[in-house]
Amino acid sequence: MLDNVIMVIFVIFLILMVSFTAAVGIIMFGQWCAVQNQAQFVAESMGKWGGYTTDADRAMREFADRINVSKSRIDIEVSNVYPVPWGTPVWVRLYVPFNFSVGNVNVGRYTLEGVGRSVSSYMPGSGYSASYVYP
Repeated sequence: MLDNVIMVIFVIFLILMVSFTAAVGIIMFGQWCAVQNQAQFVAESMGKWGGYTTDADRAMREFADRINVSKSRIDIEVSNVYPVPWGTPVWVRLYVPFNFSVGNVNVGRYTLEGVGRSVSSYMPGSGYSASYVYP
């Protein structure tokens, strides 16, 4: 009789732990996908204009607002700030802090990394009117 009671308690505990772990995993994967998508979006913008522009910076501010994180807390590494010629690879790496919680349970604070890559299609002297900024 006692072994059945202990087994039921253990099974309930095991089900709760698996559910909790699955919920955290799904949340983390979703957030990582959002960061990766934003990194690729910024890399494509850098590929179009040859460098990190005010448009890419505005998109990063909007992304930070959407995920409720201050843009100053997002670390942005870019291959080149200023325009690079056609055919040059460009990349961006984002480090975004996330506080993960399930309900009222704070799981922890993790830094998610997203990497985006593209190739510059910028042609010097073509009359582009883009403003370049440092992230």
